[in-house]
Amino acid sequence: MMWKIAVVVIFTVVNTVRAALFQDNVQVGECVCINTNNVKARLAVGYSPVVQVLDSSACGKVNSGGQTVDSYTSYQILYAGQLVWVAGNYLDIQPASVCASACPTSAKDKACTLLQKYNSGDLGLAMSHPSGKQDNAYAYNNIRDMCKGLRASRSNYSCSECKTGPAPGGSVCLTDKLLAYLITLVSKGKVYVTELAGACHSCTSKHYLGQAVDLRLSTRSQEYINTCKLMGGFGQNEGNHVHCQFS
Repeated sequence: MMWKIAVVVIFTVVNTVRAALFQDNVQVGECVCINTNNVKARLAVGYSPVVQVLDSSACGKVNSGGQTVDSYTSYQILYAGQLVWVAGNYLDIQPASVCASACPTSAKDKACTLLQKYNSGDLGLAMSHPSGKQDNAYAYNNIRDMCKGLRASRSNYSCSECKTGPAPGGSVCLTDKLLAYLITLVSKGKVYVTELAGACHSCTSKHYLGQAVDLRLSTRSQEYINTCKLMGGFGQNEGNHVHCQFS
């Protein structure tokens, strides 16, 4: 029992020191990232409704200074176009470049075209991973965030496909080639996207570079592969989905 108490005390002290250092150094407009997984982001300080559950791939800019409730000091950050409150002990200051969107305007415009296709029912975008892991890297979230001028989040969990480490987390720009491929497919009929930059794949997966997509199997599966090849990519049926990647 004593060792359990000691662990709790150490954990509390570390969190208190982390929060104090963050509070002393953070400024409005600064780039911050979540430092662990399953962090609750709320509409307001305290025990207000949870609007998102964030992981270590989530970054945003501080919009408002700290407010303390029940010994927790929270900060309002702009994340994926929404203002949310997160406890300071779950935030680390990062270079401004981490929060900057370096994605080309052309990619943003293509993502918005795809989001319109989703809203009209012509495109399916998954809002979950086959693993059941929860994060901001679902196919829908990737397209939504790119359309907002943000980078697409990557997952940060382990799987059997890569023995040396988990998916990298962070974020990436989906490439023009990849988005143009999806626009071409959806112009000819409904398509369902299961993964883009998210989920866990092989260690050197093109998904992590924003260059690959997984598509739900359909009567058009061979067309997906042929179109991928015609547009300069590599496509194949991987058994439970069609994979297309570009370089």
